[in-house]
Amino acid sequence: MKDIKTNNIVSMVLNSLIFGLTFGSILTYFLPGPHKAGNMDVSGTGNFIFFTNDSNILAAIASILTVPFNIKGIVSGKNEIPHWARVLKFVGTTAVTLTLTVVLLFLGIIYGYPKMFEGVCLPLHLLCPLMAIISFCFFEGGEEISKKELPLAVVPTLVYGVVYLACVIVFKVWQDFYAFNVGGFWYISFAVLTGVTCLLAFLLSLVASRNFLRQQ
Repeated sequence: MKDIKTNNIVSMVLNSLIFGLTFGSILTYFLPGPHKAGNMDVSGTGNFIFFTNDSNILAAIASILTVPFNIKGIVSGKNEIPHWARVLKFVGTTAVTLTLTVVLLFLGIIYGYPKMFEGVCLPLHLLCPLMAIISFCFFEGGEEISKKELPLAVVPTLVYGVVYLACVIVFKVWQDFYAFNVGGFWYISFAVLTGVTCLLAFLLSLVASRNFLRQQ
């Protein structure tokens, strides 16, 4: 019971920080005055064109919805996180893990790592994804993510990918700011990102299911 309460306290703190940092970061796009946003130096609703922001918003929503169940678990000493909330957190965590992975293995190389972690990019590219991974994998108990539920984690990537390709290639209303269509090889980027998302989803579910701090 002591471990369950401790895990819920840590989970609650991390989930609250994820929501607070994400909300504060997105809010800066709507405030007047200059702001440093790395490769996302835009304003207003223009910030929603970036998968970074969309994935973090999804993870933040999943995180704040988990907090009431964290509180309930602290009081009862039992695992109170319902499966639907855990699945939603899993989907959001996979999305921000993809964001972190792309930043570390691709965008940081072509744009420079300092730019990837300046301003609001620091919480959105690094801090919030790491907290989502830690909270989901090590401090939130519940039923395991089933094999049938694994594909749900790929939905955000597929939806965004279709929108991105349509806006960049078909309608040409967006610049190729992620450089996914360099050389016209958009189909390779699409396939690779989908595959990477599947791999990340599997690894997250595996680590969470095997972690010794998992609540019963």
